[in-house]
Amino acid sequence: MKVTFWGVRGSLPAPLSNQEIREKIKTALKGARGLDLSNDQEIDNYVEELRLCNRTTVGGNTSCVEVWGKETLIILDAGSGLRNLGTSLLARNLATHDSDIHILISHTHWDHIMGFPFFAPAFIPSNRIFIYGCHSNMKERFLNLFHHHHFPINLEALRAEIKFMYFSERETIRIGEFEISSMPLHHPGISYAYRITDGKSSLVYATDGEYRDLTEDALENYLNFFRNSQLLIFDSQFTLEETMRKEGWGHSSSLVGVDFALKSNIERLALYHHEPSYDDCKLDEITQKTKRYFQLIGNGKQLDIVLAQEGLQIEI
Repeated sequence: MKVTFWGVRGSLPAPLSNQEIREKIKTALKGARGLDLSNDQEIDNYVEELRLCNRTTVGGNTSCVEVWGKETLIILDAGSGLRNLGTSLLARNLATHDSDIHILISHTHWDHIMGFPFFAPAFIPSNRIFIYGCHSNMKERFLNLFHHHHFPINLEALRAEIKFMYFSERETIRIGEFEISSMPLHHPGISYAYRITDGKSSLVYATDGEYRDLTEDALENYLNFFRNSQLLIFDSQFTLEETMRKEGWGHSSSLVGVDFALKSNIERLALYHHEPSYDDCKLDEITQKTKRYFQLIGNGKQLDIVLAQEGLQIEI
């Protein structure tokens, strides 16, 4: 299973500002004093040693993750990152003709569906796009997205065949070589986590969830759903302090993600659905604090903690 992140922000897109770009350049140039800038290898080594926030960017697009099996494509959510994913699929000749594309929607808040009207494969007549969700009126919600108040063309104007596929909570369905199950999360309007298994490995996509009651009894169902997955993509939009101030907003923190990962025997935890007001350095800082927290409570266990960023690829 190959996982690629195309959108990792929550709530709304958050592109880099001109000032942020200038600060990255200035920081890199100041640190390069004394280097032999005529030596390409020395430059490459220096760049690789820069902090994440000075070397690259987490990205500004909202939720979208590409999952490939041997032959089957699953897309998790259709946030603004879906536009770039669609362009990439066409460039790789993976959705140019007679292609089946399966999109799982966690919920229909704008940041999770806003990319669909700009998904290029949806405009190719021979393609088939299946949109799955546990909300019974999924089609009506997408029709609203294409209402002329929001977008210049209607859903029927798309050339690909679009099918909406409803499945109930906790039902297990099969898509290609994948088995997929769902679980409701505490979030305004209800979001759903998905567990995707190919028989050898599993990933859990659990964005937009709030965990108010952290007792063992209250968490048992979540722990069972997450258990033994090779990758947990987890909503860590807020700091722990913010989860207390913003109770009812429907989001969690990276520290709660670590607790879940330890109790559920997770191999890798991807921090996801980043707060749009946080810059790259703030997110890097949160990641480092999360790793220190794990070192304090991990009791020698192994857990790979990664900051989800656009372009990140993970093989499981």
